Amino acid sequence: MKNKQDIQDAVDKTMNSLDGLQRAMPRPFLFTRIKARLVREEKSFWSRALDFIGRPAVAMAAVVIAVIINATVFFELQSEPAQNAQDEEQVFASEYNLSTNTIYDASIDQ
Repeated sequence: MKNKQDIQDAVDKTMNSLDGLQRAMPRPFLFTRIKARLVREEKSFWSRALDFIGRPAVAMAAVVIAVIINATVFFELQSEPAQNAQDEEQVFASEYNLSTNTIYDASIDQ
């Protein structure tokens, strides 16, 4: 019987330890934050993409890449000889049998 008495004492001791407990209080504005999260709409793909592109690091990297590409194209086109355009006009005229009339030709015909 001592066993049952020891068990009863342990149960009473455990129950008495719960006497000083109070209800747990939530942090301030917890319910407001929960309601706001439930109401908040999920962002679409495009709004997330614009948020990513709008970051300063990404925007600066895009500007630097654009400047490098523009500079490369500018210097590549500038290094070509200017006579190339004239040659292309002559090839075009000869392929389509176009005659080029100058002011001197017009004065001779009259």
